[in-house]
Formats: sequence, C-alpha cells, structure tokens
Amino acid sequence: MCRTTYPLSHVGLSTNSIRLRYHKYHYRNRRRMQISSSLSVSFDEVNTESFHILPNSNLSIVFRFLRPGDQSEVKTLCQDWFPIEYPDKWYDDIVQNKKYFALAACDTHTQNIVGIIVANILLLGHCNREDQQILNRNFTFTTSACYILTLGVIKQYRRQGLASILFENLLTTLTKYDTCKVIYLHVLFSNKQAIEFYESKLFQCRVHLPAYYLIKHEYLDAYCFARYINGGYPPYTFSGFLSNTWTCLMRANPCHLLYTIRNFVKNKFLDTNSYQRASSYKQISHII
Repeated sequence: MCRTTYPLSHVGLSTNSIRLRYHKYHYRNRRRMQISSSLSVSFDEVNTESFHILPNSNLSIVFRFLRPGDQSEVKTLCQDWFPIEYPDKWYDDIVQNKKYFALAACDTHTQNIVGIIVANILLLGHCNREDQQILNRNFTFTTSACYILTLGVIKQYRRQGLASILFENLLTTLTKYDTCKVIYLHVLFSNKQAIEFYESKLFQCRVHLPAYYLIKHEYLDAYCFARYINGGYPPYTFSGFLSNTWTCLMRANPCHLLYTIRNFVKNKFLDTNSYQRASSYKQISHII
C-alpha cells in the first residue's frame, strides 16, 4: 500500500501556522522560566537548628532539616502514621532537594526523629485543578502556594504541642515572603483529630474531594483545607459572606452597636418630643 502525501495546507498546517506554533513554543518556554523565577522562597536559606523544651513533659527537642541518611527512619514513621505508601524516590527527594521545607523534631537524648513536617512551594497554576479554586480569582496562576505533604508526630510525643511547633516554624518562614498567599493540604474525611487540629490553626475547609484516596482497594473522600496568609483570601461565596458578617458582628461590641443604632434612630426618625423618644428607646431595648 502506498502512502499518499499531501501539501501542508491540505492538512491544516500552512507555513504560517508552523511559524506561529514555533513562536508559541518558545513563548511558553520563556513563560515557564519567568514563572519559575517568581518562586522567591528559598528554604535553603532558613536556619532551623533550634532547641525547645515541651512545656507539658519537660522533654527537650531539637529541630533540624532532614538530611541524607534519614530516608529509612522517615519511611518507617510515615508507614506507621499514614495509610498511603510513598515511593522510595519521594523519601530521597525530601531529604536531598532544597525545594522542600522538610523539618524534623528530634529527641536531644536519643537523636531519634519524633516528628516531621514536609511542605513545598508551587505556583497556583501548577496545583491540581481541583485545588486551584482555593484562592480568589484576583490572584493569578503565578501566585505562590504552600502545600503541606506530611505532618506527623510519634504517639509518645502527641498532645505535647509538638505538631503546633512544627507548623509554626513553617508559618513563620512563609510570612517572611509576601509572594506566598495560602497554605493548603489534603486530609482524609474520617480523620477527625487532624481536622480539629487544622481548624484550630485557622485552616478552612475549601473543597470536598470525593473518592480522592485509594486505600486498601477502597476509594475514600478527602477535604482540601487552606489557611490564608500575606493578604491571600478565598473566592467570594454567599456562605462565606454570611460567615464573615456573623464573625464581624460577634467581634463588635454589642453595647456599642446598640448605642449607635439608638443614636441613628434618634437623629433621623424620631420627633422632638422627649417623652416619645424615651418611650421609643424603651421599646427598642425591650425588643432587643
């Protein structure tokens, strides 16, 4: 069978279209380089060597970044903490690649790792599509976001505030860089303890992800939680509007609010008869 050849124009690829695609290709490459340069957060510059005593138990902890040689210990911890299996390459990456904020809490006496947090910075446009809606549309896809991959503490050290200290180390680092607008993560829908922890750290549940995890041949739902920093904020929603309005009302001084309403009614609507004004105020107070 012979193959028939066609002029470029017959298959929709004229010389002009090839030139156009060539320019688009180089434009995309230049754009990728520009986007990469906008990731100004460098975890390699962060000094994490610090000493801390847990107040509830007087246990002494030292914090440091993960380093080559920690893979086996970290893998054992993650297998104990999480039902998800990570490939060996992932453990190699988090101890070697400086793009990760991979902070370890170690017992000062045994030098064993007792807690870790692993996070990395990525552009909003490089996030999973379902996660790109955590920021308002006013933020472009070149906006930086921090994704927490792992946060865990061994059982003996839980309820000591260690997870909070690990997270606060990350938060303190990120607030030094104005480009990062949100910290987000995924959590299994049934992990009530983790959900309560993140909510206590001002995370908001932004996205419900049906059948997100495959654990032991079963698909399970997850939630995407987000905390906004450095001026970041979520998309506008009606439920969000109601929530924010209620929060503002609760934070306001109720007595001052009533006093303001009373003066407004007094000056705008009530006549000058003092008896009528006094009667009206009592009615308003009684109703409220």
